[in-house]
Amino acid sequence: NAAKEREADAIARENDAIARENAAKAAETSAHASAEAAKEREAEAKKSVETLGVREQELKAAQAEVEAALAEVKKQEDAYNAKTELLKKKSEEGGVVSRNKAKNELAQHLAEDPLPLRQAKITAEAALRKAEKATKAVAEAKVQAEADAVKASEARAQAEADAQKATAARGEAEQARAQAEQARAEAVAAREQAEAARAEAVAAREQAEAARAEA
Repeated sequence: NAAKEREADAIARENDAIARENAAKAAETSAHASAEAAKEREAEAKKSVETLGVREQELKAAQAEVEAALAEVKKQEDAYNAKTELLKKKSEEGGVVSRNKAKNELAQHLAEDPLPLRQAKITAEAALRKAEKATKAVAEAKVQAEADAVKASEARAQAEADAQKATAARGEAEQARAQAEQARAEAVAAREQAEAARAEAVAAREQAEAARAEA
């Protein structure tokens, strides 16, 4: 009875070890899948940072061009205004001839259509505001993407650590199952030996009783 009880206990332990091993294998598979998914998310996050970085540089270059264009327009505007002030001053100072000459030049100067220059300035200023807004938006998106990439890297590292633990746990479960199988095999052998010994004892008793009966 004791041998049978040990065998039953060993079988129960083996079944439990098998169940734990299966659970460990499933957990390992899930952990490695999570690690792979985390790697993909990390790669996507880093790619996003790289793409935004390139876009940021492109926008900065475009903004620099707009700024240069606006500076040139303002330079022309300043030159126009400076010439206006100079001719006004000349038309009010000096001799009659020089003043009249300056007045004529001023009239011709003021007769020039300043609208294209003003329109160019308005257009350039609007383009600059738009470029600055776009550059700022991309820069902010890049900062967020970099933060997301850091989080993704941390998540990937944690997922890989979890996968390693799951693999170790699966190895331990396999070892425990193997030990349980060995214990069950030993219990079966012990029970068979006990049964054989009992059978031999019964046979010996029966032989002894038969011999006593003959005597």
